[in-house]
Amino acid sequence: MVGARRVVVPILLVLLSFPVAGVAASSSRPPSNLHRVGDHWTPYYPPDPATFPPGSRVHIIVPGDTLWDLAAEYYGNAYLWPQLWEANTYITDAHWIYPGDPLLIEGEAMRGEVMTTETTIGGGSEPFESGILDEPPGMTAQLTPGGTPIALGNLADIYCYGYLGHPDEPFMNRVASFEDVETRYSPLATTQDTGGSTDDIIFIDGGTVTGLIAGDTYLVVKRGPLVTHPRTGETIGRHYEYRGQVRILCATPDGATGVITQACSDILVGDALKPFVQIPIPISRLTAMADVCTPPNGKARGHIVNAKDFRFALGEGSLVQINLGRNDFVQPGDFLTVFRESRNPRNPPQVLGEIGVLTAEGHTATAKIVRMRYSMQVGDIVEVK
Repeated sequence: MVGARRVVVPILLVLLSFPVAGVAASSSRPPSNLHRVGDHWTPYYPPDPATFPPGSRVHIIVPGDTLWDLAAEYYGNAYLWPQLWEANTYITDAHWIYPGDPLLIEGEAMRGEVMTTETTIGGGSEPFESGILDEPPGMTAQLTPGGTPIALGNLADIYCYGYLGHPDEPFMNRVASFEDVETRYSPLATTQDTGGSTDDIIFIDGGTVTGLIAGDTYLVVKRGPLVTHPRTGETIGRHYEYRGQVRILCATPDGATGVITQACSDILVGDALKPFVQIPIPISRLTAMADVCTPPNGKARGHIVNAKDFRFALGEGSLVQINLGRNDFVQPGDFLTVFRESRNPRNPPQVLGEIGVLTAEGHTATAKIVRMRYSMQVGDIVEVK
């Protein structure tokens, strides 16, 4: 029943109703081929609770349950819901769970208490209104060295920053206009760049011939500046900024109409659309951080080449981009030590702290500073732990 699965956090958490799932996000479709098991309907083949190990804790799913809420109930931390999924591998799509199916409650979070340090995620801000970025304000993740796995970031970290990609990445579709264009026109302005926000209706260049399908969700992407290596000047790639998300309402062969479902910042005419792909939030366990006596480990080294908002005085919670990626054996969930060579060649490198990888491209990755001894800056060295 229990199998190995890489523990990551999918983005959508969906309420379900009996006998079939009721409300789904547009990027997730419910499983088909429901069949009756006992007194309920399900697309899965759940195990008989009688086959669970003696003394197992079992939860029978009821309408309204989500893995997110159940993790909060049983583990005290909603971000640890992948442990529920890990223990119940008959559930093939974690977005859809069905009343009447049993959940085996087990996992590392159930095995005693650990010392924790809280770090606020989204504290003081309003929750996102709808869609995949929904999170309660002030949600906390637990930083637990050597203990319970932690979520390395939150949904805004994943979907409101961006990535380093090819300098000339092609896009098939762009924002062409707004429905209420007359209210966005400034007669004396030299440019008409008033942006759109959540719930605004937009018109899109390209339609079904470019793959747009009613009901699908797209990321809104702004083409940003080229990013060069802070030491060599070599072009690393281009920063593509995530500005929000759009759901397609209807489409013709050469055009489409959509609604902005999330806006991280103003969405402008000319911004590109990129097919929405669920990006998991990595869950990892902190280990002892390197110190002044830790020798180099010989693993891959790179540099911080870009950062969100600032280039200097980066601290815990700052998002950065590095010039190491999947082709360099750097994966989401990995940790890297950040250090700086001393001006005195006799001194060892100065250990600045640690970053956790959120997403990875071929030779680049986006990461978050999770621990800090000294402030960091673009150009600092990173080494895979």
